[in-house]
Amino acid sequence: MAVLGLITLILIGILIFVPAKKMPKQNPPAVIGIEVTSPKQGEEVSSPIKITGSTDGDGWSGFEGQVGTVHLLDYKGNKIAEGILKATTDWTKPPVSFEADLIFQTKTIGPMSLLFSNENPSGDPEKDKTFILPIKVK
Repeated sequence: MAVLGLITLILIGILIFVPAKKMPKQNPPAVIGIEVTSPKQGEEVSSPIKITGSTDGDGWSGFEGQVGTVHLLDYKGNKIAEGILKATTDWTKPPVSFEADLIFQTKTIGPMSLLFSNENPSGDPEKDKTFILPIKVK
C-alpha cells in the first residue's frame, strides 16, 4: 500500500513540475460536406470578403443554384453581414463549388467568425448543418 502511495506521489510530482511539450497547432477537425478555401481560418480580412469553397454532399448539397448562407458574426454573436453561397458549378452534381461576397461596415475589429448554414429545402431541423470559421477583421 505504501508503495502505491509513493508511486502516485511521484507521478503527481512529474505532472506538476515537468514542463509539458508544446503541441503543434492543429487545424480544426474537418467538417464533412463543406470545404472553405477562402478565407482561411484565422485570416485577417476586411470588407468585402470574397468567400469560396465547395460542398461534396452529406447535407451540403445545392438547391436552386445555391448551397447555403453565410453570416459574419462579431465576438458576441451579433450578425454583421449575410450572404448567399451561390453555386459556380452545376448544383445538381457534387462536388459543387460556391462563392459569396460579404460587404459590411463595422467599427469592431478583431476576432469574428463566419457561420455557414446548409441549404435545407425540406425544412427538417434534423437536416440543418452549420460550420463556423474563425477569422479576424482588420
